[in-house]
Amino acid sequence: MKRSKHFPLLIFLLILLTFTGCAGRDLSAMIGKTPSLVTDEETLSGESIITELTEMLNDEETDTLSQYRESAAQQTTAEMETTTQIESGEAEVTSRRFNTLDVPSSFSESLSDSTSSSGTVSQAVDTATAEKITSSKMRLSDIFSNDILSSAAPKKEAHGSEFFNDAVFVGDSITVGLEYYVNNERKAGRDCLGTAQFLCEGSMSYTNSRGAVGAQHKIHPKYNGQEVLIEDGVKLCGAKKVFLMLGMNDFLAYNLDKVKSNIRDTIDKIKATNPGVRIYIESVTPITKGKEHDNFTNANIDSFNQILKSIAGEYSLRYIDINSVLRDSEGYLKAEYCGDNGEKGMGIHMSAAGSKAWINYLINNF
Repeated sequence: MKRSKHFPLLIFLLILLTFTGCAGRDLSAMIGKTPSLVTDEETLSGESIITELTEMLNDEETDTLSQYRESAAQQTTAEMETTTQIESGEAEVTSRRFNTLDVPSSFSESLSDSTSSSGTVSQAVDTATAEKITSSKMRLSDIFSNDILSSAAPKKEAHGSEFFNDAVFVGDSITVGLEYYVNNERKAGRDCLGTAQFLCEGSMSYTNSRGAVGAQHKIHPKYNGQEVLIEDGVKLCGAKKVFLMLGMNDFLAYNLDKVKSNIRDTIDKIKATNPGVRIYIESVTPITKGKEHDNFTNANIDSFNQILKSIAGEYSLRYIDINSVLRDSEGYLKAEYCGDNGEKGMGIHMSAAGSKAWINYLINNF
């Protein structure tokens, strides 16, 4: 606390009163007191002098405290303004600034120091002054509270298995095999593609899945045991991401121009029925060595995959080249990835190792 400028004089007068007995002396002139304190009709006794001197000290202390409070208030406000300027360069804190909040650790530490410092200052500032300060400025503790940080920080997109929580995989018997693998992993208590769902059916293609449910020579996926159009199944699943892997049953059975038209129609119908959905086009997977015959070759699969990649580009969709992940140096499906390499097998369906490699590629790239 700052001492009164009259403090030495007051001490001197008290000592003088004690040793000289000048209790009745009029001291108003000596101490420069205003006439309102000591009237012309009054003289000061020793007790009254002490009282008057105490009141003077109190008056001085009150003035000093008021000045200190005002200075502290200005300092606290200035600190708050300066702190907000550190990141934004602005004097006022605005909600827009925190829409993309990124607080470096050094800034967080300086905020902690500033908050601690302002807390010490506020002990000397009365409640009314503190309320006046905080009514015009957002408190630092409010600005960086957990609630504001959680709502203001940009949400990161989930990666790994979590990315597939709102996904659905659409495909033929190859994707049926993937579904079996995923279900077995989940039953064993292992996380596998999050909570992704499946809409797949053996022998289904881009071509035979177009047309009314129940129509002759048409194949549709099932949702809860009921056949549905692909686009309707996606909607029933509530999916936001669709992974399409069809084509193995297209490139040999149908005219390629017709197949291209059906691929585009499938994409259009999914998008129209599910606004905002994200579609991913997966390549057709390779054939294992010794299982190629006639036009059923890896060379033709490669050509068809180029068609898929081109159409994906037309729609600005991501093309996923699973084929290259599963093939060996000669372009065949790796023997260890093939689950039907026996005498009567087709040489195209995945083993557990093949499904795992497929899933690992997806998780590591999303």
